[in-house]
Amino acid sequence: MEWTTSGKLLAYWVLLIGSGSILTLEAADQPQLKLVSVVFRHGDRAPDPVEMFPKDPYYKYSFYPVGLSGLTNEGKLREYQLGKLLRKQYNDLLGDVYLPDSVLARSTDYKRTKMSLQLVLAALYPPKGLQVWNKQLNWQPIPMTYETPDRDWLMIPEECPEYLEERKKTESLPEIQAKIESIQGFLKNLTELTGKNFTIPNDIYNLYHILIAESYMGLAIPQWTRGIFPHGKLLDGINLEYEMFSYSEAQRRLNGGKLLFNILEEMVAIKEGRSDKTRKMQLYSGHETNVAAVLQTLGIYKPHVPEYTSAVIVELYELNARYFVKVFYYLGIPSTLVVQKIPGCEVLCPLDKFLDLLKNVIPSKDELACDKTKKSTN
Repeated sequence: MEWTTSGKLLAYWVLLIGSGSILTLEAADQPQLKLVSVVFRHGDRAPDPVEMFPKDPYYKYSFYPVGLSGLTNEGKLREYQLGKLLRKQYNDLLGDVYLPDSVLARSTDYKRTKMSLQLVLAALYPPKGLQVWNKQLNWQPIPMTYETPDRDWLMIPEECPEYLEERKKTESLPEIQAKIESIQGFLKNLTELTGKNFTIPNDIYNLYHILIAESYMGLAIPQWTRGIFPHGKLLDGINLEYEMFSYSEAQRRLNGGKLLFNILEEMVAIKEGRSDKTRKMQLYSGHETNVAAVLQTLGIYKPHVPEYTSAVIVELYELNARYFVKVFYYLGIPSTLVVQKIPGCEVLCPLDKFLDLLKNVIPSKDELACDKTKKSTN
């Protein structure tokens, strides 16, 4: 039997505590959901300029009216549905009335991620009662924040020089070099098929994402992709890129570890009574790289490409002065929530044990910020 997000207990619970002792909880003991943190990908989008290739049949398309890399109507709907799911899942925690500072809403500085965050917030907090300000518009404004890419070390950490140095170390490893060498023939074939020079796994990464974007828009993609996309050699190639993305412990610490630091910092503050008691939810609207990086840092990533609107959801519970963490992975496509088990812990993981298990991949405060104007020394 598992904990439900509503926190109801139907019978007796037997929880294994980190020390190995057993605590039996009667049905009258109600666990309290204290905080929910969500790291999610933007919705479906049009192709991005960096992904375009000369032999793409849509190479000259403007993708009017959304524009290149713009959020499509399907993407907007999918993000709104994510907000509806979060509202249904956490209705008791959030309450009907939006209160200032009850939700931290952070995005990267991209139109598609900022729009995605606005759509989630719109579904999460439709105005009720005194907050209805226009009877013809079931919406209310909710503040959100973002940093420009050159200053965003939290959600675009892969551009920090310290991370880039670790990435270069990974790329030079014999086992990684062997994998890159093994796909050189395939990269050469892709160069001929696309009219664009393919030399590294990141080139496959960009190709995979443009094909996903076009296929989700209902556009016909080139015949030569059959048998290699969405499964096959293109998937193998992009999975290699994701493997290199957080291959080492240092990479995980400097990548997904930064978002986890923020999430865990608020959890610890709640446990120690230092938190703003109105904070109920933390939303981070980003990219599939953010979702993958957090999964990798948690040790629960399996090779795949995180779908549009996919999300890592981290819950904090309090029960009898003890705190527990539960993690879900929202697949996005399909709209399915999958409970996760952190390696070395139970599904309901005591917070102290959770922190201990992740101690090597959570950055120190000195490792958080970075100067992106500084060049890598490697």
